[in-house]
Amino acid sequence: MDNKVPGGVYLCQVDEQISCGACCGLYNVKDASYGALMEMLTCRTEAFAKVPRNMDAILAFKQAIEDRELQTRPFPEFHHCPYIGLVGEARSRVGCLLHPLAKGNNGVDFRGLSFYGGMACRIYFCPSCHNLPKAYKEIVREVSEDWYLYGLIITEVEMLNAFFQELERRLKKPVRREDIIGNQKRMETVRNFFTLKPDWPFRSRPGTGLCNYFFEDQLYPKPPVDYEAIGTPPSGYDTILRELVSSFDSPDELHRAEALLDRLFDRLVR
Repeated sequence: MDNKVPGGVYLCQVDEQISCGACCGLYNVKDASYGALMEMLTCRTEAFAKVPRNMDAILAFKQAIEDRELQTRPFPEFHHCPYIGLVGEARSRVGCLLHPLAKGNNGVDFRGLSFYGGMACRIYFCPSCHNLPKAYKEIVREVSEDWYLYGLIITEVEMLNAFFQELERRLKKPVRREDIIGNQKRMETVRNFFTLKPDWPFRSRPGTGLCNYFFEDQLYPKPPVDYEAIGTPPSGYDTILRELVSSFDSPDELHRAEALLDRLFDRLVR
């Protein structure tokens, strides 16, 4: 329990492998696949390592990144920070290249040169901190194996709440951390659910990529599933299907999606 952060569970920089750059607009790019992001982050990190640590050079780096990289964004009003890169001794997770603990900064905090300024980085906590129960957050942190999938899923408040609440309904009790953590089959099944985010075969096209606009102004709400178009009543998994930005061409497609979720929950409760 961390009493210094809202909700008591720290979600930003968890360990050497697990971190989240979603609020920096990491996934707000045309191609948010792991390979594309790794290429982008590696190039930035290597380039920034050669930048003198003074205001003019750091701002010139920003301009060079924005000139070189495609600036077309799925969500135009969601700022994508050019200073997000790879951090840690092994460059094993995403983080801020301007942070005082980042390599080469010698304890100097350069975050004031970013779009929102250094104070925003110190005081902003995403809605997941406030709106997910402690046990859910602990499970997501400990089940995740890398920054990529962790960052994609941890801001999906509605989907995570719907997932764990459905599991609680089937278990007939609240989900505790120890119900999942330490049980390898259950941990793997929860990870399988998380991978639906990048791999969901029923995601609507054209879409907004994998980026989740999670800010509370609801500027870019996710569209409802159009059940009327295929002549079916709303699914019992409606919230999960909506949050996965689903679209179905036939009742059979919907039933296949529901069957996929059924199998995951069946494995979790067995």
